[in-house]
Amino acid sequence: MTHRPHRLIPLLAALTVTACASSPPTHYYALEPVAADGGPRQVTGTPVKIDAVHIPPALDRSSMLRGESANRLDISSQDEWAGDLGEMIRRVLTQDLAERLPSGMVIAPHSPAPADARGIVVDILTFQPQGAGEVTLDAAWTLLQGTQSNPVLRRSVHLTTSASASARGEAAAMSTLLGELADRMAPAIGASHSARR
Repeated sequence: MTHRPHRLIPLLAALTVTACASSPPTHYYALEPVAADGGPRQVTGTPVKIDAVHIPPALDRSSMLRGESANRLDISSQDEWAGDLGEMIRRVLTQDLAERLPSGMVIAPHSPAPADARGIVVDILTFQPQGAGEVTLDAAWTLLQGTQSNPVLRRSVHLTTSASASARGEAAAMSTLLGELADRMAPAIGASHSARR
């Protein structure tokens, strides 16, 4: 009787290995920059830097999120982001803006900014695939001069695009929407500088 527990150890170990071996693999996805149509805009102005991207708590996780129906979200157990989603959005949106504004006008996220640089804060309200086969992006962004207490421009956007029923297709559609957000931001940034001169 005293030796029976020891006989269970190999059996439990074998069951654990079998369970791990039968688990579906985890797939990792990343957002990617989208090239601008027609190249960068011919505008001048002081440099800009995306200081922060705020995402809601429901999106602040490694697992990909989908909206199944009203008041219901599906958190994937197999599809995950390849990094912090908020920082990924910040990096990709910076690259998208750099494609749409003149060279040197957009400062990389972790690079030092000159004293006259303008900051951008982006608030993501909704950014996920929906049950109808599309992805929605609701966001507000603010252009700041000097400090966060000195906003010079505020804009809100509601963007949608179709997405295939796969994590890869959903990530591609989300990348497309970030490119469209940059399409909206770039002319507004240029116009705000012209209005201040």
